[in-house]
Amino acid sequence: MPAIVNRLRSPRGLAIFLLLPILMAAFCYYTLSHLSTHSPIHNRNIALLIAHPDDEAMFFSPTIRSLVSPSLQNTVQIICFSIGNAEGIGQIRETELLASASLLGVPNVNNSVIIHDDPNLQDSMTQSWPEDLIASLISNSLKEFREDNGGKRVDTFITFDESGVSAHPNHVSLLKGAKYYLRHYPKKNDILLYTLNTVPVYRKYISILDAFVTTLLDRIKNGAREEGEGYIDTGAPKSVMYLSNWQGYRTAQKAMTEGHKSQMVWFRWGWITLSRYMVFNDLVLDTDRS
Repeated sequence: MPAIVNRLRSPRGLAIFLLLPILMAAFCYYTLSHLSTHSPIHNRNIALLIAHPDDEAMFFSPTIRSLVSPSLQNTVQIICFSIGNAEGIGQIRETELLASASLLGVPNVNNSVIIHDDPNLQDSMTQSWPEDLIASLISNSLKEFREDNGGKRVDTFITFDESGVSAHPNHVSLLKGAKYYLRHYPKKNDILLYTLNTVPVYRKYISILDAFVTTLLDRIKNGAREEGEGYIDTGAPKSVMYLSNWQGYRTAQKAMTEGHKSQMVWFRWGWITLSRYMVFNDLVLDTDRS
């Protein structure tokens, strides 16, 4: 300790001590500015594909909160492929999903949220789901969406990536099912597919700090993009980052504590407090249809 004090008393040590908060503030400002303008998805008809009631709140809250902003002119639909009946309270969880979606700002949840209860798609930590069945349910859901929204056609999917954030087999199955649908169903195959990036465990629980880590890694990997870079030929961004403000973070927490009351066991308090997915999402455009 005395050695540290002596170093701080030196001109060089004092300069570092004074500059460090300024540099940290500048980095935070840069990150927030970068994220607030980083390739937003807009003017799209979006289907968020989730496996269980509460996935929308625990993993996708920052994305949903941003996409439903009126200024972006999106329509957002949530398709949930099970009622989460592992503990026999599936009917309760159905109503909780509607409450959570409403808290997150999804309008007209009775028409915007579709919940499937297929005997072959049950909540399970050990069973993968058939991709062809997922694709069939996607097709049925999109038809229902068109009927309820004046013929609008979904043009964007958002779901888990190949690691499913937590390696949950149901999460992982959704990406396979979405790709199966895109290979076999659409007459006009121009639907964009975005996946939620899975990060290592040690980054999952550093909350907003991972926004800075992700942005820094993105800059190192891609460098400073020129205008127009980072987009595919259709004008769609290759990656998207969403960072919630304090109000958005608290809303995400309420979606769990008030929406999904049945799921608030002790360890979920840790998740909604520390998880980076409660405050920050980064999505990647997946163009691989295999």
